Amino acid sequence: MYWLKFFFLGLLLENAQSYILPDTVVPSKYVVDIFVPQGVFTGQNDTFEGEVTMTFTVTESTNEINLHHRSTIKTVTVSNEDGDANTVTNTSYNSTTEIFTITVQNALTTNTVYSLNIEYYATLEQDNMRGLYISTYIDESNQTSYLVLTKFEPVHSRHAFPCLDQPKFKATFVLSLTYPLGLNALANTNVSSNLTVDGTYLKTTYQETTIMSTYLVAFAISEFTCTEGYSIESGVPHSVCSRPEEEPYRAWAVEVGTTLLRSLESMFGNRYGVSMPKMDQIAIPDFTSGAMENWGLVSYREAYLLWSESESSNNYKKTIALVIAHEFAHMWFGNLVTCQWWDYIFLNEGFARYYQYLAGPATKTLSDWELEKHFNVEVVQVALLADSTDSAWALTAESYSASQISSKFSTISYSKGAAILRMIEKNIMGADNFIYGLRQYLTDYAYQATIPANLWSSLADHVPSNVLPSDVSLEDALYNWVEENGHPAVLVTKSGNDVILSQERFLLSTADNATREYYVPITYTSSNDTTTFKNTTAKTWLIPDQSLTLRDVLNGSDWIILNNRQSGFYRVDYDNTLWEAIKTQLHENHLVIDVLNRAQLVSDTYNFARSGTNTNYRNWTYAEALDVISYLQYEDNYFPWYAAIVGNNHLLQRIGYESTVGQQFISWMLTLMQKVYSTVPFETIDNSDQVYSMKQALILSRVCKYGEETCVSKAKELFAQWRDEGVAVPKNLRVTVYCNALRYSDNATTDFNFLWQKYTETNLMTEVITMYAGLGCSQDAESLKWFLGQSINSTSGIRLQDFTTVWSYVYSSSATGTIAALEYIAENYATLSAAYSGVSNLISGAANYIYDEDQLEKLQAISNTTGLSASHLTAVQAAVTTAQTNIQWAETVREVVKAQIEAQSAATMSTCSLALAIGVCLLSKVLF
Repeated sequence: MYWLKFFFLGLLLENAQSYILPDTVVPSKYVVDIFVPQGVFTGQNDTFEGEVTMTFTVTESTNEINLHHRSTIKTVTVSNEDGDANTVTNTSYNSTTEIFTITVQNALTTNTVYSLNIEYYATLEQDNMRGLYISTYIDESNQTSYLVLTKFEPVHSRHAFPCLDQPKFKATFVLSLTYPLGLNALANTNVSSNLTVDGTYLKTTYQETTIMSTYLVAFAISEFTCTEGYSIESGVPHSVCSRPEEEPYRAWAVEVGTTLLRSLESMFGNRYGVSMPKMDQIAIPDFTSGAMENWGLVSYREAYLLWSESESSNNYKKTIALVIAHEFAHMWFGNLVTCQWWDYIFLNEGFARYYQYLAGPATKTLSDWELEKHFNVEVVQVALLADSTDSAWALTAESYSASQISSKFSTISYSKGAAILRMIEKNIMGADNFIYGLRQYLTDYAYQATIPANLWSSLADHVPSNVLPSDVSLEDALYNWVEENGHPAVLVTKSGNDVILSQERFLLSTADNATREYYVPITYTSSNDTTTFKNTTAKTWLIPDQSLTLRDVLNGSDWIILNNRQSGFYRVDYDNTLWEAIKTQLHENHLVIDVLNRAQLVSDTYNFARSGTNTNYRNWTYAEALDVISYLQYEDNYFPWYAAIVGNNHLLQRIGYESTVGQQFISWMLTLMQKVYSTVPFETIDNSDQVYSMKQALILSRVCKYGEETCVSKAKELFAQWRDEGVAVPKNLRVTVYCNALRYSDNATTDFNFLWQKYTETNLMTEVITMYAGLGCSQDAESLKWFLGQSINSTSGIRLQDFTTVWSYVYSSSATGTIAALEYIAENYATLSAAYSGVSNLISGAANYIYDEDQLEKLQAISNTTGLSASHLTAVQAAVTTAQTNIQWAETVREVVKAQIEAQSAATMSTCSLALAIGVCLLSKVLF
């Protein structure tokens, strides 16, 4: 049995390794010449032709050249540097791995430079938005305009030209594009020459790039125009490009882009212009990712680059700044130094996610946006949740096939990667030492590909003495955080004046490896010295397989809070005595506790309740969680409320907004929100205050969704003024107003049709997405199903990139929306499955919002749909099982929530009665 186990394991590894090219061939330069004919830009053609010449050497004698392609090969020629041809005796192609093997007659030898020339042709992608693909849009003359674009990450460069399409095989690139006269073409570098061909075409050749990975090559052929801003530095221009009619919306990206790139240059001690001669940012109508860090030509969805001062909300302004900062951080982490293989994509994406929040505060423009605090609730807490299941990826999980590699571009790689880097900086190294270590890393491995050990080595040289546990290296301390999945909950027990710490792996459900432990950096603050919240350097360490006693830390204190400013990647649970002390402090004066730790307490308690974690202290239920968060009645800060609303969303999604208990919970939550609601009235608009604007949007959207009468009334009033009088809704209130005016509409069909008509009149994507959100809130089932039908109607304007967004807005907005989505799938299965390949995702997505038997029946009905494919039947069956589990879970939780709310309401009434009695007594003494 053991022999068979290892035999099959060996076969599996052999098959997995077959996706990876051998290290024998080392490319140094590609010369790529691509011809895109006129017919592509009139809709009459969908093919292109190309020729690539790759200069390379070999590391050992071989008769084989292995590379990737996704095209039709016409000719293959191999020669040495003197031009002597080497006869090609055989070629073969594996369509699964997309590896092309060329066998030559004479062995290739080391210390010789060779040239491989391939002529080929291929079909442009039209539906997948990857590789080399066609996109379209309707221009100002109501004509269809065509453009050709690239999206190569992670494994799609091979579609545009045969190459060694792996991140570690770096080379320089000389690109030539031949395309119809009158169009504009952008690429990674500046134009070297232009040549008119046959009086019909223009051949543009670009300057040779710096050394880089194939997935970073990019170009675009279109009718776009560009707006140039301040140069990054002398001779290094910065431009933002888009459809001509969007020129007014480029100003924010032009302004903030230069500032952010300069900020990152200063941090990393490395000038962008050393590597690349320009920076262009391009807004693309159809783009599968939010953005892509192509060196010198960064690509974005329009909603993530173009912003209107008068029409786009401050939330979008923040999003655009963060996305630009993310992509610009990649110029160093990903482009200059690249992960060696996709197993280590967190070396690219973790840094980019981290510095998208750090670049802004270092600039004058964004210094007061509190982005470092947003990092906690938008990144750390999101990553903790994603990392709370046994099926979560490890940061360095293996990946080989295209689908596995794509799965690595996830919350774990981005947000957990960023959170672990923050933990290293905050708990271990400190800001200065961390940046010194990163500068060393960027210098030592510039234009190379790395593995995590390279990063740990560079950082280790700058780790202060005596910070790490005795005889433990930085790499050892980080091993379980990086090489394994999961994170701990640190358990805190009071023992006299001492505190005893232990750890358990935190999981939303039990798993075989729940005993995994970590080197946990410990920081803490007690009630006798609340100034130490700002000190995030580890005071000590909790070691795997050991408990830790903090001696005499409670002398004169009644509470202690671990993980200052939630700088470490772990949750914290306390014994009953300590929780009671913390809750007392929150009710007496919550401001004594740092705002990020308040947000942490809210997030941790909600997730303990969600998991039902049975620690040494308590079997967590929502009763305990609601007891903790009841302090929110005094809270008016954005960040704890953000964490609370995330927790509320999950709870209400499971028990049902419309259920009896859901309505009880909502009513109770509205009492807690009275104070924070009063701080962000509809009437007070301050677009210049980013923090206020985001808080106002967050709180009003939630209070209105919960059905608070004054909020709903005001949303409907503002919508009616727009509909009847043409008075535009203030831009930062539009999500709230559009959604809730339709949710609580007195004439659902009329209001839906009005908003849809307004959607057809705008091309600004930030407003388009906002209107999608509003339309999805309708409670008219027929309107919602019609809306879903428009997602596969080519004339509706709903783009493929926004397909899942539209569906999500519908099925997540209400029980009506969930049922409408399930019914639409059953009633229009053939048409839907023919138009969209991801129907399984729609089924599972909608099923995730099922909370009662009526909805479950709608899901089960899909099983009887005529022509249902085997894979979709499997998806339905899996979704039914999940939904049944969720319904059973919700039944138990409803009882707990109901009892806790009634108990708290009774306690509140008793307190009020006592206060009233005392007040009457005092009043009688005054009057009589």
